[in-house]
Amino acid sequence: MEPITTTAMIGTIVGYLAKTIKDNKSVQDFFKDFTTASVGWLRPLFIKGENEYEKIIADLSKNPESPNKLGIVEMTIASHLEDNPKDEEFLKEMYETLQEKAEREEGISIVNSENVIVNSTIHAGGNVIVGNNNNTNSPNE
Repeated sequence: MEPITTTAMIGTIVGYLAKTIKDNKSVQDFFKDFTTASVGWLRPLFIKGENEYEKIIADLSKNPESPNKLGIVEMTIASHLEDNPKDEEFLKEMYETLQEKAEREEGISIVNSENVIVNSTIHAGGNVIVGNNNNTNSPNE
């Protein structure tokens, strides 16, 4: 099994955040699934003060299925990790928590995140494209 990339881990976590929001739950509900240590680095990126969200989360809350809004949240996390590489251990911990929940079949579905397939079987009668590259080069062309 290939190691999971940081980008894929971020996509999984942001997808779960979007699902939490879409299910009419709060960002606080999202944080409840993780340890205090693992959210300590992420919380300041999302929350200004008590019940006051940063703009990126307020915007995501208005439209949790928007690829642009999801992308901004993903880029914010990636930028933070670029400046604080030690925090990647917390990202991995959060990702592993979500994988354990998925293995227990606790209903995690990742929405609008590219390059992430979790516990899925793909059945297709034609081409299957995963990720950003929507160009297909079939041998028949």
